[in-house]
Amino acid sequence: MKIKESFILFFLAISWNNLHSQEFDPNFLASLPEDVRQDLINQSQERQESFSEQFKRPSSFIQKPQNASQRFGMNIFSMMQTTLMPINEPNFDANYVLDFGDVIELQLIGQLTSNISLPIKRDGSVNIPEIGKVIIAGMSLEEATKLIKSKIDAAYIGVESFVTLTEIRNIQIIVSGNVFNPGLYTLNGNSNMFHALSVSGGPSEDGSFRNINLIRGDKIIETLDLYDIFIFGKSSFGKKLKSGDVIFVNPSLGINGIFGGIKRSGYYEIKEDESLEDLIYFANGFSPDSDKNVIFKEEIIDGKVSNTKIEYKNLRYEQLSDGENIFVRQYPIKKVTISGAVKNPGTYGINDGDGILELVSRAGGYSNNAYEFGGILENSAALSANLFARDQLYRSLLSSIIDNTQMQPSAMESLGIILSEIKNAEVTGRVVTEFSIDKLEQNPSKNTILHDGDTLFIPEKITHLYIFGQVSNQGSSNYVEGKDVDFYINQQGGLLESADLNNIFVIHPNGTSQAIKKPRNVFAGKSSKIALYPGSIIFIPKEYDNVFLSQSVQAYSSILGNIGVTLASLSVLKD
Repeated sequence: MKIKESFILFFLAISWNNLHSQEFDPNFLASLPEDVRQDLINQSQERQESFSEQFKRPSSFIQKPQNASQRFGMNIFSMMQTTLMPINEPNFDANYVLDFGDVIELQLIGQLTSNISLPIKRDGSVNIPEIGKVIIAGMSLEEATKLIKSKIDAAYIGVESFVTLTEIRNIQIIVSGNVFNPGLYTLNGNSNMFHALSVSGGPSEDGSFRNINLIRGDKIIETLDLYDIFIFGKSSFGKKLKSGDVIFVNPSLGINGIFGGIKRSGYYEIKEDESLEDLIYFANGFSPDSDKNVIFKEEIIDGKVSNTKIEYKNLRYEQLSDGENIFVRQYPIKKVTISGAVKNPGTYGINDGDGILELVSRAGGYSNNAYEFGGILENSAALSANLFARDQLYRSLLSSIIDNTQMQPSAMESLGIILSEIKNAEVTGRVVTEFSIDKLEQNPSKNTILHDGDTLFIPEKITHLYIFGQVSNQGSSNYVEGKDVDFYINQQGGLLESADLNNIFVIHPNGTSQAIKKPRNVFAGKSSKIALYPGSIIFIPKEYDNVFLSQSVQAYSSILGNIGVTLASLSVLKD
């Protein structure tokens, strides 16, 4: 959004005070953007239902909290693509065990040159020309390669041989138990338990991640613990599968949650021989802001919630039952970010009562080229307040339109655009305050207290100020100390006939604003004298029908200072 547009929309936000009902002119409605037109109609209907509801904020501002109770690992298999499984890819692992359905290629180079495809038959053999049947099923690829090479070396002189696995057999396995999609699956002979779990969707909400059996015949030949992969980083994904294998996912073990001063809060599956110390390890350990002296276990006793304090020294001995949760207290450490012309920009922790003075000191002080007067402090509280103010202004203007009985043609031409701009206007959370270290040290009461999440930006020194709106040439102008508004307006080619001389605004780099009146006639006197600074903004709005400008200059100044000028100042200083 252009800066001049961001100002115009706020000049019109508190207008039209004739409180009379109105039936909307079809031409007027047609001139409005679709979203504004619908908002106007809806608010008019709300008015008929209940006057008290006219300033109610839209329900879209309310965000429902997301469910944070998902067990660790549940999203891993859901994000995997089964197309990435090695369904038909050949295997070059020397330990791959050959069997019926695999195809190897024998390449001969030397006095005899040839490429021979050798599928493994049901009896486990391959038929090599001039050599005959060679049994290789049950051998590893490495073992079979050595055997075939020895046969070639014995049969031929001056011939070098190379063995390559070119096609892998398919196998059929069953995935059962507590999985999302149990059933019969066709995989390649190089697949393992992890591949089988991936194509079946992984353990279900009631399934274990840590007790998964590979059953061959009637025996459990391997038990897979996925935490070995996900947490401990082990590269073993289980034994290679064979046709007829069954992967059985047992019910989950004890599920325990851990929250608060922990790096990866959530729910984890705990074995009987594991302790609270293991749970903390699974959760990546304590966070830097944790209070290890305040750890509580939440459990249900006789249908009632009970909290038991746990000593830090006893973590390794503390056994957990299914459903018990752990809470680690966090110190209320607040973090703020400082950037721009400071020696050490970054994010810093602050204590209660710390302000700008303490933060700048922690960041090593200002750089030599810092422009303190243009400092920008933003926080969420100011942002929320300004968002609410913007929304209320928009709805207030809609309400004024509903009540207004006289619509000026000149107003109708631009009203739709203005309303749309108000609705979609960007809003910042800037707080106007003092940034001069000298002044803060001299007067500690001006040292604004910081809050968690605050951001501070210190711009570099600039040599320009800016003129926008109804002048011949908008843009920047070299700053000349001591010069007034008239000087810079003349520098930009003078005012346009459409300029509103009663509502010229100067927005200072620190976010404050002042309104001045400029006589159109040279005999009527000079403009109000206002000090200007590098980075100041002079805004000359377009003159509209007086029906839009029914409030005092002080009221406009308040609105601009709280919402509009913030955007302009940030745009200029951060560019």
